Amino acid sequence: MPIHSIFALSHDDAEARSWLGFLRRHGYLALSALVIERVFWLEGAVDVEALLPLLANPLYQTTARQSMLDAVRGPVVEIAYRPAVTDPETPSILAAARALGQKLEFARLSRRYQFVGLDAAEARQAAARFLYNPAVERVREPEEAWISLRPSGEPDPVRSVTLVGLSDDDLAALSRERSWYAPLPQMKVIQAHEIERGRPHSDAEIEILAQSWSDHCYHTTWKSLGLLKQLSAATAAINHPLVVSSFEDNAGGMEFYDGWVITIKGETHNFPSSIAPFGGISTKHGGVIRDTLGFGKGAYPIGGTTVMGTMDPRLADENVPAGALHPRLIVSESIRGTSYYVNPMGIPMLHPVYRIHPGYAKCFALGHSIGLIPKRYALKETPQPGDLALVIGGETGRDGIHGATASSASMTGETLAKESAAVQIGHPITERNFATAIPVLRDAGLIRSITDLGAGGISSAAGEMGAEIGVDLDLDRVPLKDRSLTGWEILLSESQERMLIAVAPQNLARAESILDRYEVAHAVIGQFTGSNRFEASWRGAKIVDLEMGFLWGACPIEPTAISEPKRVAEPLALPEPASREEWLRAIHGVLRHYHCADQSAAGSRFDSTVQGRTVIGPYGGRNHRMPTNIAVSAPLRGKPYGVVTTLAFNPFYGEIDPAAMARMMVIEAITKAVVAGVDYREMVLCDNFYTPRMRPETAWDLKQMVEAIAKFSAEIGVPFISGKDSSSGTFESDGRRIDVPSTLAVMAMGRVPDVSRIVTKEFKRAGNRLVLLGRAEGDGLGGSVYADLRGKRGDCLFDGYDAPGIRVLWDMLLRLQREDRYLSGSAIAEGGVLLRLFEAGSGSGLGARIDLGGSILRPHLGDDIVRPRTDELLFGEFIGSVLIEVPPEPAFAAAGVPHLVLGEVTSEQEFTVIHHGAEIVRESWTNLEASWSETFREVLG
Repeated sequence: MPIHSIFALSHDDAEARSWLGFLRRHGYLALSALVIERVFWLEGAVDVEALLPLLANPLYQTTARQSMLDAVRGPVVEIAYRPAVTDPETPSILAAARALGQKLEFARLSRRYQFVGLDAAEARQAAARFLYNPAVERVREPEEAWISLRPSGEPDPVRSVTLVGLSDDDLAALSRERSWYAPLPQMKVIQAHEIERGRPHSDAEIEILAQSWSDHCYHTTWKSLGLLKQLSAATAAINHPLVVSSFEDNAGGMEFYDGWVITIKGETHNFPSSIAPFGGISTKHGGVIRDTLGFGKGAYPIGGTTVMGTMDPRLADENVPAGALHPRLIVSESIRGTSYYVNPMGIPMLHPVYRIHPGYAKCFALGHSIGLIPKRYALKETPQPGDLALVIGGETGRDGIHGATASSASMTGETLAKESAAVQIGHPITERNFATAIPVLRDAGLIRSITDLGAGGISSAAGEMGAEIGVDLDLDRVPLKDRSLTGWEILLSESQERMLIAVAPQNLARAESILDRYEVAHAVIGQFTGSNRFEASWRGAKIVDLEMGFLWGACPIEPTAISEPKRVAEPLALPEPASREEWLRAIHGVLRHYHCADQSAAGSRFDSTVQGRTVIGPYGGRNHRMPTNIAVSAPLRGKPYGVVTTLAFNPFYGEIDPAAMARMMVIEAITKAVVAGVDYREMVLCDNFYTPRMRPETAWDLKQMVEAIAKFSAEIGVPFISGKDSSSGTFESDGRRIDVPSTLAVMAMGRVPDVSRIVTKEFKRAGNRLVLLGRAEGDGLGGSVYADLRGKRGDCLFDGYDAPGIRVLWDMLLRLQREDRYLSGSAIAEGGVLLRLFEAGSGSGLGARIDLGGSILRPHLGDDIVRPRTDELLFGEFIGSVLIEVPPEPAFAAAGVPHLVLGEVTSEQEFTVIHHGAEIVRESWTNLEASWSETFREVLG
């Protein structure tokens, strides 16, 4: 077959500009320009000119049949997928060619990078460091000629692996060498099982056991500490009438209105995002979206988030730990990965959040998915013997192998090279097709059970789905994009965009007809049995034969040692600003802080209004950059019902007091929703934990966090219904260990009967009063961004509310909201009152005049006067308290709740602060917005 080539150059290539800036920041200062030429390789007797509109847009691209790069300008490095691997774009190109009547046999893509100013060795070095994943990609040499574009390669044979006679040291070494990362007790159980059954395990069997028993999949740490049971027990004790499903399915479900259920799930992909951010972040979104699609008999995704914790992207190169990617690359590539995946999926991105901490050498990469499903389909059925195992979606490749086991281990300086295959390659259009088809299959009654092929791939999905009855797989029927995969690799591959469905045999033809209609690839790869065994065959031989009881019941849960950590922290001692200049420096500094600065330069790259359901997205106000800190969707057409979500995540707090941080994140997430008008009694929660590699001190902190939120959740009556943990947040390099801070991200999800009643943040009218409702004294600066600007943390946090106290405040807010007693409101969080005032003023175009010399009224203590420090009142992060805007008359009253009238809304677009009768600050929004806008423009170049 003839092979044709088309070369394309973009007129104004933003990606090339971005990489140029990045490479120069990473030491390639001689690089004066970078040019990226895309190459399309086409095999078949086709009319190339007819295919051009599919491949390039003449409005911004120039195409030619020969390369347009001038070799004199600089060396060229061409990157392509390995011969055994199919490009993610290939299926789309083939389908489009068929639609045009062209007999295209196969297609491949490559990229040619021209490094102007570098020599050939430097160019190759830069490409190898940053531009490709050697597990699935390679440098294509200039003299290479294509014989055929079709994948080619020969797999390794299945091998037996005997553990008999190996010492403990030998077992541990073998586990590391094979990237099983199975702890010694697990290896010894597998060794004993081999002796008991009288034959060695195949490599496929050990691989299945290692991934199924990994901490990522089996939650060994949480089970050892009794945490999963404790959190589930708290939710069960609440017995919330709106909870439909909790901690059982791929996501949690809460009853909505009119016979519908809303779902929530958060998933981290910290390890792959740390070594290959673009692929890792794509995986994060694709995986958590499939958790929604795998809930019940198939929910539909209606919203998502992207949450990133990294080291400071402004770090000098020499301060980045050896073996770690520069945080600027992680951030910029994470933004590109989110845009690449969620925009084509047509899912609104509702909460883009970016945070920094020096412990995030192994980054925190979290994504949520919100879904919608009819209540009658919200619960799965168990597969029946004879049901068919139907895999749908993309083909299976080498990407993602050992993802589950690698994600359960700490990261070292060698990980970038060794575990690159654990990073998946995403293709959102494939997932978009079956996201559309699944509700059709569901509503036609054709799905018995459904789950996604995430960690552990086919082995995990089929093993879990068939755990109660057994499953028998024929791996020769699995569609492959890499012809060199051996049997165990087919089973464990975590290639993206695949789902597994249990279908009754009599329903197969109808299911296949619907899948064909929506252009979703599919294959029957086995059936569910009554054998209670996991069986798999490949190339005519049985390579897996494991008892389900052993697979899911024999994993040893070793006791975890617990020891209270000795924290070294000093009481916070910060001098209060003493002059107008010092006050202005402090205010501008807080607004420039990475956590408080305008992040819309990142978040606005993601569509937040697609699907036409979004009532309030991540940004609002007159400038369309004001963070709303809340997302509201109206998912039922023609109905006023709203789904409301908020998010709380603060790595600074976990460094000081993990248990207090955990409670504060619950309070912050709920308060953000309550101040907008959501009843906390109609809300649920999702948790995502991230801790260092498990040691006695880490176990103590994790236990304290979980116990704190389990107890607090039960006391306030708001249940956790979904969550995920990762205890692998340790990076080791050159004898240095870097631990992530104890991290808990909490998402709150609630419902409202009428979205038009939502209270937003921006000021509404000049002359209105500004009231701080709630406590505002004591330790408000511990862990604050104000302290961080001075390199301080402190030894304690605000932690100002117990369950009865915060419920009194929430009830007061809901009463005031029902009576239309406040017009705008926002919960105090990072940046304190200052940031709330700035965002509400900048977002409205109205100003604020604040008098910090007042006293806080404490109704239960008479007229006792409490005067917090001026800077603490302005910058203190009093989590749980709120800033509200109330009419000037009548005089504001909130019986039983501390409150302080701070000042008033003004018509001038400026911020004024009065202290003891003297004006200490007067600054225009224009000047403040200039500082607020600097940080992310610098980070993103």
